Amino acid sequence: MIVVDDGCPVPVETHLRQIEDKRLRVLRIEHGGASYARNAGVAAGVGDFFRFADADDVLEPNSTSRLLRLFDGADDVVAYGSTMWCDRELRPLWTMTSRIQGSALTACLLRRFLVRPFSAIFPRRVVEATGEWDQELQLSHDWDYVLRALEHATVRGETAIATYYRKHAGSLTTVAAAEEARVVEKYFERHPEQRGTGLERRAHARLEATLARAYITKGSARNGVAAAFRSLRLDPPALFEEAWQFSPRVAGRVRNAVKPRAPVTGELS
Repeated sequence: MIVVDDGCPVPVETHLRQIEDKRLRVLRIEHGGASYARNAGVAAGVGDFFRFADADDVLEPNSTSRLLRLFDGADDVVAYGSTMWCDRELRPLWTMTSRIQGSALTACLLRRFLVRPFSAIFPRRVVEATGEWDQELQLSHDWDYVLRALEHATVRGETAIATYYRKHAGSLTTVAAAEEARVVEKYFERHPEQRGTGLERRAHARLEATLARAYITKGSARNGVAAAFRSLRLDPPALFEEAWQFSPRVAGRVRNAVKPRAPVTGELS
């Protein structure tokens, strides 16, 4: 276990002195952010598999051994489990689960592969092929990393909980929207042969649908409806797929907000 101390004012090692285990290593670095810390941890790692954990994550006991069994000797597979989203007191809110097996690249691009990287294990071969975590992304680095990893691996998953994620209060920002758009743009920069295809259109439609859901959930109906219309013009199913995927209640709000004025009513019904 490598614990990366990202320049904490009080060194993390002071909290771990009572743990006498040669397998534990504390690596103190200059403060550089989450992705910088993960990259430092990977560089220091000597194992054949990597599992990432953030400060907000609680790992389910024995989940690592469960996920390792899914590899069955393969080194071109990402093994994953479910994530239980919790409040600040670790009270369960909802479970993020996927049942996709095999290739998951397109599903990940279209936000259909609902797996956090902290509920997954990556073999060294895939980590090396994926490259470093993008330090320029503040909020979408996890999606970007998984998307790039799936260009080199298929997936094997289970629905058992692997991680408990302590969700803190946050707000929709223009930074988040810009970063998600950047993740998609980076994908098509790596795959220019897919420019102008239906996949690119659907990817941008799903971006707008995600933005619409976030705005409407937070009570910003005007911005939500505008994003919903942009999604509908690109690929009508994306909007309702996004809404139903996360909450039937949100889907109802999107439907009520859009349907009376939608220029493509026939496709909505």
